[in-house]
Amino acid sequence: MVEPPRWSERGISPAVGVVLMVAIVLLLAVVLAGMVLGVPDRLDEDIGIHDEDACPGFQQTQFDATGDDFSALLSELRENNCALWLRADAVETESGAVTEWTDEGPNDFHATQPDASHRPELVTDSALGRDVVEFDADHSGVDPSDSDPDPGDTDGDYLRINRDVTEMGVDGDSGIVIVATLKVETFSRGGAWTVGEAGSPGQEFSMRTCSSYAVDQCQHPPSDVEGKWRGQHWGSADVDFSSGSESKDEWIVLTHMYNGEEFVIRVNGQEVARSPDELDLSSNRDIQVGRWERVPSEGDPMWYFDGRMAELTIFDRKLATEEVETVEEYMSNKFDIDLDGPIDS
Repeated sequence: MVEPPRWSERGISPAVGVVLMVAIVLLLAVVLAGMVLGVPDRLDEDIGIHDEDACPGFQQTQFDATGDDFSALLSELRENNCALWLRADAVETESGAVTEWTDEGPNDFHATQPDASHRPELVTDSALGRDVVEFDADHSGVDPSDSDPDPGDTDGDYLRINRDVTEMGVDGDSGIVIVATLKVETFSRGGAWTVGEAGSPGQEFSMRTCSSYAVDQCQHPPSDVEGKWRGQHWGSADVDFSSGSESKDEWIVLTHMYNGEEFVIRVNGQEVARSPDELDLSSNRDIQVGRWERVPSEGDPMWYFDGRMAELTIFDRKLATEEVETVEEYMSNKFDIDLDGPIDS
């Protein structure tokens, strides 16, 4: 075997040779780090990054050349992280039923269901061509003319997050934004999510569909229930709106937010309702997905969501309009949903 020439044979002293070797190793390390990170230590040119650890809408970011420390800019980007991020491609199942909808956000606020009889199913949606979480509701025990149904009249699937929103850092001053991609199969008073506690106006931040039941107080004729929703904020703070007369069995991007002064609801990128009021989440209960829990202590039944969900995100802060649009565009692009407002004929 032919040995490589020694440093002395190249006319280089051993000390200089060691320095050269160290320099080569350091240069390789810098090159490899640049290949891995794809970014410089300091920005001297425009650069776009894709951050998998950031929440939806904030993963792809374009930085302008400023000379700033990149790590500081990345930290600023990650401050936009959400409090909760549920994606249908991140679930744990048992025999096809969802036992845990894993939180892909920074907090590990997983949505779980230990009771096999209340677990939603993981199914493939033909329209989206991907797996989604399907919630079934059985309200067949409800007499449509009964204004005071019994707790045992309803049944269905739901998931519970064993935390309330105050544990996420949400209060009336911080603001809160929920953006979800979902599809309703039956408008039957079922809750997409329960947040807060029923009681005084502004103590709740839930979202449910309207129904033709006598117990329902959504403002619509019983024959005109399709597409009708209520932002359930309790009492005078409730906000009724429509996702469109043809929105049944159609995927929509639904945005529910409180900006510190007003409740705002958007459907497929367009504002459909706004109501000035105060949000008071001082009284709270665990967050639920797929069920609206009114006042169980008063003997009210649970109301289950009948439909499918592909993604749900909660932000524990106010979002600027541009930021809301960014999240909506993320979901629009991912699920091929047009952002042109409610779905009407």
